[in-house]
Amino acid sequence: MILLAGFSVFSCNDDFLQKYPKDKETEATYFNSYDNCKTYAWQFYGWYEGYVLNNDFMDTYSDNGFNGGSTNQYAWDKVVEPTGTSKGSQKTLSKAWNYTNIRTVNVMLDNIDNVPMSDADKAHWRSVCYFFKAQEYFRLMSLFGDVIWEEHVLTDNEQDKDILYGPATPRIEIAQKILEMLQYAQKNIKAAGDGTNTVNINTVNALISRFGLFEGTWEKYHKTAGGNPNVYLQASYDASSALIKDFPDVHNNYNEVFNSEDLSTIPTVFLFKVYIPTKGHGIMRTMGSSESWYEASSDLVQSYLCTDGKPIWTSAVYQGNKTTGDTTMIVEFRNRDNRLYYSIAPPYRINTTFPQNKNMDSIWYYNSPADPRFAASILVPEDQEYVNLMETLSTAKAVKTLPIMQWNSEVVREIPHFRNARYNMGQGYNVSVGGYYPYKIYTPDNQTSQGTNDAPIYRMGEVMVNHAEAAWELGKFNQAEADKSINVLRKRAGIADMVIANITSDFDPKRDKGGHSTGSDPVVGPTDYEVDPVLWEIRRERRVELYCEGFRFDDLRRWGKGHYISKQLLGVYVLKSDYEDSRHITYMSRTPELDGTKNFAMSILDPSKDGGRITVFATPNPGWLNKYYLYPIPLDDLSLNSNLKQNPGYKTGNE
Repeated sequence: MILLAGFSVFSCNDDFLQKYPKDKETEATYFNSYDNCKTYAWQFYGWYEGYVLNNDFMDTYSDNGFNGGSTNQYAWDKVVEPTGTSKGSQKTLSKAWNYTNIRTVNVMLDNIDNVPMSDADKAHWRSVCYFFKAQEYFRLMSLFGDVIWEEHVLTDNEQDKDILYGPATPRIEIAQKILEMLQYAQKNIKAAGDGTNTVNINTVNALISRFGLFEGTWEKYHKTAGGNPNVYLQASYDASSALIKDFPDVHNNYNEVFNSEDLSTIPTVFLFKVYIPTKGHGIMRTMGSSESWYEASSDLVQSYLCTDGKPIWTSAVYQGNKTTGDTTMIVEFRNRDNRLYYSIAPPYRINTTFPQNKNMDSIWYYNSPADPRFAASILVPEDQEYVNLMETLSTAKAVKTLPIMQWNSEVVREIPHFRNARYNMGQGYNVSVGGYYPYKIYTPDNQTSQGTNDAPIYRMGEVMVNHAEAAWELGKFNQAEADKSINVLRKRAGIADMVIANITSDFDPKRDKGGHSTGSDPVVGPTDYEVDPVLWEIRRERRVELYCEGFRFDDLRRWGKGHYISKQLLGVYVLKSDYEDSRHITYMSRTPELDGTKNFAMSILDPSKDGGRITVFATPNPGWLNKYYLYPIPLDDLSLNSNLKQNPGYKTGNE
């Protein structure tokens, strides 16, 4: 009672009640200057994943590839609804339903008006916050559809219970709010941002280009009730048009965009993640060991055009089978899009028993064909074909020469380099189950456990393919649009221009002509449709330009083409006789069995024949299910909030 009486005496004293902690900042004390807003906003940039080695980033949850150690969880119906939500903002099921970053942005938004700075500065910082808030809601909405909208910081007070325990906001409303925030930022953000590698007008337009295309095509192909696809497609088209006007070209070397130590020198990369030696990424270290199981598929490799601008099925310069595409890897890689050589390690063989010292301290191979010792390591001329090619495609800024190296700087003697081949020569690294070894994020001069090459987040290559697709969806795609988008990319890739007049119905006999049936799938999905020949080529361009950047799975979802994942994905075409000839035995301590049962722990399609494609898994069973167009909401969240509704096809509890 004495304490209460004492408190009542002081309770009328405002100064007493307004005392703030002296050992830490509060919202009221922190947001007091422009620079403090800048400092607070730095944490937003840390949300970008950059280079992360997982199934999403490596496109192995799509038709672009597979994980050689486990089957695709979507194709084989292996997804288990998470119980709770762990901290994080990634696509991983247990991390996806997370609003931590939304709250962090809202803290700043709720305090901007109280900061003593000009209205223009307040509008700028509100724009920065809107950019990151829109980006987070774009992620949530794309994965879950309907999500909870948080206008302000939520508390556990009574006034916020209708949000904390209320229903999710419909997707179409979330999409409208995202576009409104980005359009505000478009008008109010400082054109140059807050210095190098910060959010500015270019990054805002790049995000609108990405978001508008995603939402517009989702609403179109999923026939979203109450949706307005063209609003988003037009926003995407306008934003990419503005960027193309200011940046009509792309950086002249595809490889340098992904393997440079400093992307600040490339103006067409608008935002990138910087790595320092003690805080680097581990992609090259892991891919160069035996720990990686990430593979590219023959379906992906076959999608790259030939130098004459035609698919392998109709190209005059493709030297393989025009019906099946089958041929040995050396022949298959001839006369192709340069992006293939930068993304999938081309074939070669060298004899690394000469000289005896195989490590980097004898860099004889690194000096490549000019060194006579290198020539002595080649037994058959065609084994050197792509060593010579990559020498011409490599640059000093981002080296991409062959042979490739293991994480310990030892030379890998051949590609394809199968995981379970019996070498007995310490060659257990840089291995592949199917034979196509992804090495888009790779440079031989950065082999430490902490990779320090910068990771692009928004770049003109993506904007170009966004623009072409949005233009087609709006009925605006013509030769002029192709010339300022797709053909800019093709010139860099060393292939002939897209000529729309030449793209007839039989331009690619493997084009998706529809006819897919969902069978007995209990979840209603998008209506299947035939892909227009020109749109098919636009989507092809997107596929190869953005391979191994984490886009493909989301593209299949927004197009309503999830069933592409139901294909049986294959590896390289091999000949048994090729692995039994004298030159190969020279490279190996013994010949691996290729009898269909011991073939590198896998099999070829028809073991009775001399050759065939490597098969790792059977045809997926049951294949794509329509429930996977959206992610499941964690069960604990459904338990805590009875107004939340689980996405169709998933469990709602412990049933």
